[in-house]
Amino acid sequence: MKTKTLFLLLWLMLPQALLAQVNAVVVHKSDGARIMFFLADNPVITYSDNSLVLTTEAREASVPVEGITNVTLEEYSVPTKIDNVDVTAGAILFRQLPAGASVRVFTADGKAVSTLVADDNGSLSVDFSRLPRGVLIINTPEGTVKVNN
Repeated sequence: MKTKTLFLLLWLMLPQALLAQVNAVVVHKSDGARIMFFLADNPVITYSDNSLVLTTEAREASVPVEGITNVTLEEYSVPTKIDNVDVTAGAILFRQLPAGASVRVFTADGKAVSTLVADDNGSLSVDFSRLPRGVLIINTPEGTVKVNN
């Protein structure tokens, strides 16, 4: 029964994909988190042990079905510029973020490695010496920045 439900859900999403310039499948979780897989990575969606499993060559995510509120196909573009950012040796400073804004840092494979909060003035410094080496994705309310640490 659950396999038929999953198939029906994916079948109903097909017209959405055909009418829009979508490039990502997004799983919306009940805790507000979102898991995104780009269609260019050829994600395979399966159902196993009461969980929706999304797999690509680079990563895999398994989400219990009861924790999913929605699955959508979306157009996602990476911003090319964020204003009010200063990059110095070993750190990046964001200015004019909303006070208390949450900024998350991810590795290139999607693993969250840090969550930081902007101060009352909307400033936040990300110190790279405390983060893993390699490509990092910094997600702010104003956009996303990719850096090579």
